[in-house]
Amino acid sequence: MKFFATAVVMLMLSYSAAYSQQKYELSGKVLSSGNKPLAGVNVRLESHTTGGVTDKTGRFTLGRFPEGNYYIIISSVGFETQRVNLSLKSDSSLKIILFPAVVTLSEVTIDGDYHNFRRSGDSRAVEVVTDEFLRKNLSGSLMKTLDRLPGVSAMSIGSGQSKPVIRGMSFNQVIVAENGVKHESQQWGADHGVEVDQFAVERVEVIKGPASLMYGSDAIAGVIDLKQSFVPAPGEAGGDITLSGQSNNMQAAASIGLYSRKEKWWAKARFTVIDYADYRIPADSVEYYSYYFRLKDRKLRNTAGEEKNGNIALGYISGKLNSTFYINNTSSKSGFFANAHGLEIRNSQIDYDRSDRDIDLPKQQVNHLKMHWQTSWEHAGFTHRMDIALQHNNRKEFSEAVEHGYMPKPPDSLERRFVKQTWSLAYAVKNRESAAIRLSAGINAEHQHNTSDGWGFILPSFKRNTAGAYLLGETKPSAKWLILSGLRMDAGSVLIEEYFDWFLSPAEENNTQMIYKQRAFATSPRFSHLSGSAGFVYKSGSVVVKTNLGNSFRLPLAKELASDGVNYHMYRFEKGNPLLKPETAWQLDAGLEVSRMKWAAEISPFISWFPSYIYLNPTPDYYEGLQVFNYTQADVLRAGGEFHLHYTILRKLKSGAIGEYVWSQQMSGIKKGFGLPFSPPASVLLNLSCEPVLGGVMSDTWISLDFKMVAAQNNIVPPEKKTPGYNVLNIGAGSTLKAGKQSLEITLRITNLLNRRYLDHTGFYRLIEVPDPGRGFQLSLRMPFNINTKKT
Repeated sequence: MKFFATAVVMLMLSYSAAYSQQKYELSGKVLSSGNKPLAGVNVRLESHTTGGVTDKTGRFTLGRFPEGNYYIIISSVGFETQRVNLSLKSDSSLKIILFPAVVTLSEVTIDGDYHNFRRSGDSRAVEVVTDEFLRKNLSGSLMKTLDRLPGVSAMSIGSGQSKPVIRGMSFNQVIVAENGVKHESQQWGADHGVEVDQFAVERVEVIKGPASLMYGSDAIAGVIDLKQSFVPAPGEAGGDITLSGQSNNMQAAASIGLYSRKEKWWAKARFTVIDYADYRIPADSVEYYSYYFRLKDRKLRNTAGEEKNGNIALGYISGKLNSTFYINNTSSKSGFFANAHGLEIRNSQIDYDRSDRDIDLPKQQVNHLKMHWQTSWEHAGFTHRMDIALQHNNRKEFSEAVEHGYMPKPPDSLERRFVKQTWSLAYAVKNRESAAIRLSAGINAEHQHNTSDGWGFILPSFKRNTAGAYLLGETKPSAKWLILSGLRMDAGSVLIEEYFDWFLSPAEENNTQMIYKQRAFATSPRFSHLSGSAGFVYKSGSVVVKTNLGNSFRLPLAKELASDGVNYHMYRFEKGNPLLKPETAWQLDAGLEVSRMKWAAEISPFISWFPSYIYLNPTPDYYEGLQVFNYTQADVLRAGGEFHLHYTILRKLKSGAIGEYVWSQQMSGIKKGFGLPFSPPASVLLNLSCEPVLGGVMSDTWISLDFKMVAAQNNIVPPEKKTPGYNVLNIGAGSTLKAGKQSLEITLRITNLLNRRYLDHTGFYRLIEVPDPGRGFQLSLRMPFNINTKKT
């Protein structure tokens, strides 16, 4: 009898467990306050990978889920974000009304309501921008387009390429990710841009501060995560055509995008072509080593370039499974300012002024291929995600073949070639949304194989292996509080190959013995690190308070460990240090945001301590006329922050201000008391915008005026030069013309309206006093279109 009773109880418990795992469908419809269907609205479960977009009738279906409590986030540009609490006990079809947005800080950065959702779920400083922001601020390169964001700046390499800078840090201290996968190129070089098609980017998320928990090494300063988030609705097909032109460098760009979806299968593609000429500066000559080179028509000779990009995505969605395969290829070719590559250029037979579109020597040619398979699925109440990626980066640098020191005249113009192959694997799992403590865990591994070639040695061939595991947790003790924490363990190794010169030179100074000098020694240092983070977000009404303390690290690069060669682009000889330790950092971030009906404000201060900051230290030694720089480490303290202000003057007239400041000081080492190189100066951006209602065929009209004031940068590290302050005025305007169902978006931007001559402290050509581009006009046309796939 006792056994029978026990069996009955067990059967009832089993039935109860089975019943509790029953799945219910979650769907609904999103309407405006005028009861009209809203298409393109983002609908997703909070802290969950499941999400979707409403179709033309405003309907959405998220899938089937176990019984429990869920938070649904509904967001769209221009509307207040809705956060709906649902107790799911049966199939549910929701009716959700979105209301026009009140004043928020997101309007300062021209950003969607997803920005508010994203920042309220992260204790770090986060910025999110949509494709609308990217179109309105389109520049010659993606990082220059993002330059308007607080705490983010661009290290310009001419007019067509740039590198990201977050709070004064760049190179391998900032990760650029694409759809969650770290972009691996030759990002260690000051003259190396980011090989990404900015026309293919649909959303950008910027994390300012340590982000090693999710990404591992190199996220010590932050992450710029580029998203291709748009997924067509079932039965939808269409695309867009974008044409853009710039007057300063006579740039012409064309990009076409296509998308289509059946029920479960979908696809989209984008192809982009860009061509630009030498860019114009407000100066008649440029000084290089006390020699003045006159410019023809004020154009920086040999800075022309071209770019050809292709992006394809194939996806499959079925119930609990969501799988996407991305393949991207970017190919670019651009010249370097000819008169900044050594005084030998005076003896060159190349006629650089023959055409302003020629790409002559010196030049660079880069091709980057990326294949990425991303899959997410749900099983037993857990959400899983896996990313597998292969990247192949092929970079070539060409220069005129000339004798230099003991090096005879090379047989060709291939000065350097770097080929990097990167294989990466990442797996993550999260528990259900209704759990009291939401946990996510993951592992990732990466293998790199880098080969070097060419007659101009600076970096040996090497292999790099990294692996890590992490655990993140978050809990909401009440509706106002969110607490987050995490731990991560990483290990890595760098296997450096030996290298000998290809030509003979004396064994020692004043020695008649001639040898092939060894420039790099075989070595295989190994590293490991435990990092962590903890923070909270407090939200009460229109006030948000957040704090985060994080520890992160970065493995030394092969260039920092074993470089031994001339960097003509930076006018120095660089020598590595095989005794370097991992670069580590502790950073405390805080944030306060207040939003009211007519105004909004936010301040985001930070302070960070680097016990072992890696940097290039100038020495009193010279090699073949160039100053020798050695890689070393020092104790560094950094502090600063950003602020947002926004005020609605009238219903259609708004004003805003964005400011940023970074301070740094070396606390030990030879340069104790100095700051850090490439530190951006303090700046304030004042904005005035209006949205006039013109009626007729014109809609969504806007006019924006930006006045940027930049302070002088006197906190430098020799041989850096002090940079005077400046101010620059930019104007933008746009509108949508409609003829029936067809629309045409027009955007006009005028940069440096007053044609001011100024120097960008972080610019690539700053060391030779080359000012930034003069006045420029840019016109962009975008025509979205739909394809009717219904059978008649």
